[in-house]
Formats: sequence, structure tokens, C-alpha cells
Amino acid sequence: MNPQQDFLLEETEEQLQLLANIRRLLTSDEETNCKMAIEIMKGGGVPPQLVEDLIIYSKTLSNSAIRAAIRKLLEKQALFEWNTIIQDTTAFVNIETTKEKDIRAKMARMVQKVGWQELATLGYLLFQRFEKGLSFILSYPQNNPYRIKAMEMITHDGYLDFHKGVGYTNRKDGSLGWSTVVKTGIAFPDDHPQAASLTSINFHNCKLTSVSPKVKVFENLEELDLSHNQLKSLPPAMAHLPKLRKLDLSNNQITTFPTVLLKMTSLEELDLRGNISNRGNNIENFIPEEFFKALPNCKVKIY
Repeated sequence: MNPQQDFLLEETEEQLQLLANIRRLLTSDEETNCKMAIEIMKGGGVPPQLVEDLIIYSKTLSNSAIRAAIRKLLEKQALFEWNTIIQDTTAFVNIETTKEKDIRAKMARMVQKVGWQELATLGYLLFQRFEKGLSFILSYPQNNPYRIKAMEMITHDGYLDFHKGVGYTNRKDGSLGWSTVVKTGIAFPDDHPQAASLTSINFHNCKLTSVSPKVKVFENLEELDLSHNQLKSLPPAMAHLPKLRKLDLSNNQITTFPTVLLKMTSLEELDLRGNISNRGNNIENFIPEEFFKALPNCKVKIY
């Protein structure tokens, strides 16, 4: 039997240990260990279970010679679905500390050579391993299947973490700075396949300058985080979120109280801290008396 076929058999404890050892050798800081792993696979073939790992290693390992050796190893396996990715020499070294916008820019330069589908697949793998690489895929046109899959990857149990996919700084971790105006080219996720079943969405620091009127597709939304964006107002469509209990509008550019809030009678918590209007001496006057009459039980944060 061809040694390469051995890997196609049912996994044994011995084979699982071999796979673990190869992964350990490949990620070692010692070049000799990496070369040893490559020699093992040259002799016994590339285990199917390691193909995606090797794709990632060929793009992210710091040693260029090892990356090149892995590419040659993969090329011999005739992995046609990965062919353009394997041949492309673009690397994402130090991806853990690289900003998402730089990863996105690099992927944008790759797309003409690699193709949209292949690049999307690479982005999925990078995100699974490093939680980076989705923003470029989210910039695909609405209802594009690759964008849809990217949104599904940042959705769990009714919670859409759009902030994680877009990849800008988390301002809630103690980091300073205001959200600056940036044209992200990423469309509002009203094309999310599970829009009607989502109960919570995180748009924290997604560089939003407005909320799409199509926000009403999230009809079962209970919590909405719009903090650290560039919002100056809210659309009337927000009134079509009958179950919304928590709304975070902190650190935006709201200068006039959004009148639509008077119609959002399900609200229990409203955060308005850090808006331009809150910097004067008459903060309490910013919120009309009608609001407290319409929502007497809503807790409002303004300081």
C-alpha cells in the first residue's frame, strides 16, 4: 500500500499522535524541527487532516524558507482547489499583532491573482485560527454566499458579533481614542440569513455613520450595541424593534435627542454617555420629559 494512503484509513491513536507531533514540529522555533516535519511528509505523504494546517503555515510562519518548502510539498499533492492559494507567495507573518485593516489591504491585493472563492476560504481559515481575516470577505456584495458564511462565523446562539468580524480596536477594554471616520465598504448586515432570529448585535466601533433603515429586519432584537461609532441620529425604523431592551449609544456624535426613542417603549437600559451633546452643563435638559413619561422604567446613563 502506498504510504500516502495510510493516512486515509480510520484514525488510530498512533496516527493521531503522529499528527500532533508534526504540528508541534512545524510550529517550533527551531528550523531543524520544521524541516524534520516536512521530511516526514515527503516520505509518507501529506495527511488530509493537515492540509488546512499546512495552508495556514505556508502563509503565516516567519521562516520564508520553511514556507517555500511547505508550498512545494503541497504542490506535489495536486490539491487543485487550493492551487492558486498555494502558488501565491503572499505571507501574513506576525498575524497575531497585525491590524485587521492591514490584513484586509493585503487580501485586496491578492484577489486578482487568487480569486474571490479561494481568498474567502483562506480568510475563513485565518479567522478560525487567529480571529482575523474576515473584514475583506464582509466587504463582498450583499447576499454573496461567501459574505453570508462570514457572518455565520461570527454568529452564535442568536448573537452577531459584527465588531469581531470588522476587526477594529475594542474601545471597551480600556484603550483610548474616538472612532474616526472611515469608509469601510462593509454593508449593513440586513442580508444576514438569521436576521429575524437574532437577539443581540454588537456594532461596537464598526465605523458606522448611520444605522440602516433595514435594521427593522432584526425584529426579535433585545440588545443592540452601537457604541463608539459616528452616529448623529437614529432612523425611524428603530421603532420597529418591539423587543429591544438594551441600547448602547455611548461615544457617538449625537447632538439632538433621537425622537424615535420615545416610541421604543420596551427599552429598559439606554446608554447616552460620551456624546457631543453631553459635554455641556445642562445634560439633563437633553432628554425631554416626554421620554420619562413614555418609558418610566428605563434606566438612562448620561454621565
